[in-house]
Amino acid sequence: MSSSRRAIFIPVDTGQFAYKIATAVESAWRLTYGTGLLDIPVSVVATLAALPEKDSCGHNVSESVLSWDADTFHDFARHTWSSVIRHRTEITHLLHPMIAWIFDDPDRDVRGHALAVAQAALRAGQTHLTGTERRFDVDLLGTVLTVLRPKSALKARGQFYTPASVTKLLAGMSDVRECSNVTDPMMGTAGMFRAAAEVMRERGRDPRTIRWIGCDVDSLAVACATVNSMIWNLGTDIVFRTGNTLEPGWPEVALAQREELRRLGRDLERDRVVLSFLRSL
Repeated sequence: MSSSRRAIFIPVDTGQFAYKIATAVESAWRLTYGTGLLDIPVSVVATLAALPEKDSCGHNVSESVLSWDADTFHDFARHTWSSVIRHRTEITHLLHPMIAWIFDDPDRDVRGHALAVAQAALRAGQTHLTGTERRFDVDLLGTVLTVLRPKSALKARGQFYTPASVTKLLAGMSDVRECSNVTDPMMGTAGMFRAAAEVMRERGRDPRTIRWIGCDVDSLAVACATVNSMIWNLGTDIVFRTGNTLEPGWPEVALAQREELRRLGRDLERDRVVLSFLRSL
């Protein structure tokens, strides 16, 4: 039986499922590349999160993607993130640390390494997690980033990710109302936001009405948090920043930067429409 059609064991516990995927990604990256350049394997997992579990005919999408070559997967990644940036110009700078390599015309070796990671994630069952309702229950990108980074590096960065059970407990003790602000000055990959959104949904509230305000010194973690805001359907009112939260006024700076990028995005779209009209004359 081909590896693409091999039965996939899906753990009931989503945390265990995420760890299974993360270890498969880490192993594939270490075998094909080694260590370092963590933006590539993390971005591969983030790209695959755009895929549904099944296509319109009910077939597993992963079976088709497993047949792609390195160039086809790279083209898919480039198209996916180009679409995101076109529709969400204001988060371009947040995503940049994760996806910049995709637009830098990577050589065939790098594309091959990325494909190997994608195949490992798919064979571990990623679309059965991020392509379904299970995606709301776990921080896959945070798990991947934690597994990829050596423990010594995490300690040096002062990164200690709070277990999902703890964030859920803390979120349950709060009473987050719709149309309010939720702030985490050390957000990491936004696990606390995920828990708060989960509690809100359990109480019949819509997390898309919230302004999510977060900061972290780790630019790759902030990029993961930005992607997670889409995976978890937190809405578009996110005010994220990479930097030191001890700096006064960081939320205001982040908000001003977001609004400026939104303005630039509107201007670019207007210019594109005008140019298209002129070309049609």
